[in-house]
Amino acid sequence: MNTAEKYIDLNVLSFDISVEQCFENLRPHPKFSGCTFDNYIPDERYQSQAQIKELLQNTLMKMKMFHTSPAKQAKSLFSFMKKPAQNQNSGKPRNIYIDGSYGIGKTHLLSSCYNICQKGNKAFMSFGEMNYFFHYLGVEKCIEHFSALSLLLIDEFELDDPAMTHIMAKFFREINNNTLIITTSNTLPTELGKLRFQTDNFTKQLGEIASSFETVIVEGEDYRKRNKQWMKTVSEDSFLDTFAMYTPENKPKSKISFDNLLKILESTHPFRYFVIPEAVEAIFIDGLQPFPTLNNALRFNQLIDHCYYYNTKLFIRSSCQLSDIFPPELIESSFQKKLLRCLSRLDELAVFYRERD
Repeated sequence: MNTAEKYIDLNVLSFDISVEQCFENLRPHPKFSGCTFDNYIPDERYQSQAQIKELLQNTLMKMKMFHTSPAKQAKSLFSFMKKPAQNQNSGKPRNIYIDGSYGIGKTHLLSSCYNICQKGNKAFMSFGEMNYFFHYLGVEKCIEHFSALSLLLIDEFELDDPAMTHIMAKFFREINNNTLIITTSNTLPTELGKLRFQTDNFTKQLGEIASSFETVIVEGEDYRKRNKQWMKTVSEDSFLDTFAMYTPENKPKSKISFDNLLKILESTHPFRYFVIPEAVEAIFIDGLQPFPTLNNALRFNQLIDHCYYYNTKLFIRSSCQLSDIFPPELIESSFQKKLLRCLSRLDELAVFYRERD
């Protein structure tokens, strides 16, 4: 990488990409692109981790039989697997809903499902991305697009408001029955929406969503705590000196003020945010402040989700603590879990600097 390629101004990035290109980006990115069932190591203390690994492998095997006739088997989505015994059930298996807490490998397993399937129509996406596609394209077009898939993988499924509850009930009711859906969440289907909005009026819709899946509870301890991989969140070094000395390896670095970053996020549709971590190896954000509005907090959250999937290095100078960037009124909103997940991912990705340079 030559000197000219070591730095890029985020303000000059082009977000002028098509919806089709956004759809093509729905796959595991660097953090999870190498995930397989072989390198998912279940914690022996929690039997449910080995059980979900086996269930997913068996489910993909059944999907091979469902989607493949003998004449087309070599070209099937699941042709990477050996042919099951003839007496196995060749019908489509049920969709799977994996419920479990943070840091137990749910995204690893979901990525393994995608990565092991070498051919065919498939998509891996966060629920946040899915939400933004619905709002941009409309429900009908999204149902049409995703119905063409053999495998749809949705990470961090959640329901934050009544509108999305209606949308998801319609989606699961009308999507092609031949599409296998596997999703992860940290909320049981029967508990979706509770403490976020009045769920009593949405019993039918919530029931339709829950009945679309076989629910599996996976237990475990957050790997970050287990392996003691928490990063130092506050550095005593100089933010500007660190930026000057940082030498990118594969992609350029960038430095931007927090205010300018918000302007970029406000002027760009969130499903295009992946352009930033795709183009940049490390982002230095100067002057992070508590978020005054929920909309900006959610935009920032979506960017951090993309940075997490891309393993983007973050360096942040701020006068506030990490725990203070989302004021109590935002944390106590219906988007609480989403914002807390953002804080957890920032704690893993970012090094913070005191605002004193």
